[in-house]
Amino acid sequence: MNRWAAPKANPEVRSAEGAPVSTALQIDGLVKRFGGLEATRDVSLQIEAGTIHGLIGPNGAGKTTLISLLSGYLVADGGSIAFFGKPVQQLTQQARVRVGLVRSFQITSVFGSLSVLENLQVSVQRRHHRSFGFFAAARADRRARDEAAAIAERVGLAKQLDTRGDAMSHGMRRRLDVGLSLACAPRMLLMDEPMAGMGHDEADEVVALIRSLTPELTILLVEHDMDAVFALADRITVLLLGAVLASGTASEIRDNPDVRAAYLGEEGTA
Repeated sequence: MNRWAAPKANPEVRSAEGAPVSTALQIDGLVKRFGGLEATRDVSLQIEAGTIHGLIGPNGAGKTTLISLLSGYLVADGGSIAFFGKPVQQLTQQARVRVGLVRSFQITSVFGSLSVLENLQVSVQRRHHRSFGFFAAARADRRARDEAAAIAERVGLAKQLDTRGDAMSHGMRRRLDVGLSLACAPRMLLMDEPMAGMGHDEADEVVALIRSLTPELTILLVEHDMDAVFALADRITVLLLGAVLASGTASEIRDNPDVRAAYLGEEGTA
């Protein structure tokens, strides 16, 4: 039995002018080859703004390759990527971060010698292109400090502001990873196995945190914990051998015979 309740429907996301904004990410015919291996094969996918979209599949299905293509870490051999209607496939990884497409848990790194507040303050200062010395300059930047403290509160670390990165539990570091991503002012987060290595209690906390990020953010979630994916995701896409096997709601994916045979197994997972 799934240990989390089903997610609530997200309210409609609207533009500043009040018009509905429907598509955050549009992927068409995305291809990536490594020599003779086609790691992604004509992948097409649409992710709605303000939703959580799960991406699942067996090991070697192409999930990490797809996340790397979307973040700009890898360059596609074919196809297109549009982010809120604008093409981004020619942008560098840093440029994609600047327009709000942020890969969490990969591009972020926790400085073990710095406190929670200092880690977040450094990230805020980087976004604003300000000097971020670890001593006098950082301490004097009151605006960045206040923004960092607000982010810490949002990710549940308000009581750990002075805790050093190397003294944090695994679950706390994951929360800080989310905070470091939020310091980039994202419009969409690409979350790569955020619950890896966690026990139930820590995973429960991260699930609640991820759920709290929508509808302000759009999330593409790669995760092996099927309970979490089926609880969180508004829609789920299944990859197999680099291609899209199926996309649909959690119930549609559970009941899809091809998915059950290829990945979930005859008994299902949730």
